[in-house]
Amino acid sequence: MIRQFEPADANACCEVVHACLALDSQLSQALYSTLRTIASPQAMRRRSTLFYIAVYESSNGVVGVAGLDMNEVRLLYVSPEHQSQGIGGALLDHLAAMVPSSMFADIFVYSTPAAAGFYSRRGFKAMGEYTFDLNGEQLQTIFMIKLLRHSPQESGKPG
Repeated sequence: MIRQFEPADANACCEVVHACLALDSQLSQALYSTLRTIASPQAMRRRSTLFYIAVYESSNGVVGVAGLDMNEVRLLYVSPEHQSQGIGGALLDHLAAMVPSSMFADIFVYSTPAAAGFYSRRGFKAMGEYTFDLNGEQLQTIFMIKLLRHSPQESGKPG
């Protein structure tokens, strides 16, 4: 079941994020430590006041977390033991449905290289690389975008 994040979910969401980060072999130890610090329960609760966060809850508790800021996917993690079961895709579809269609025709993400294949399989196109500086640590990402609807100019039909 997908539902909106509640402050009581913060610890479980951070456990999901931390478990995924631990498996990303492309992260240096220093960057891994920085990302773990950034993904604290307090930070998760604070982020939920700035943009929409959803959780995927199963009989095992919270097994996925995703966030959307207007049309930007800000986070998407599924616990390693629940990956490849459609949870990430369901969360991504949920976020796409939340994009205000009167304002945006697309959804985008700054994906880690490790997650780029996931987004590619779901119709996102890589547009280029971007590096974020996180407290002196460099996080390599791939800017990816997916059209959610066609503009009238693209389809040749009135909106």
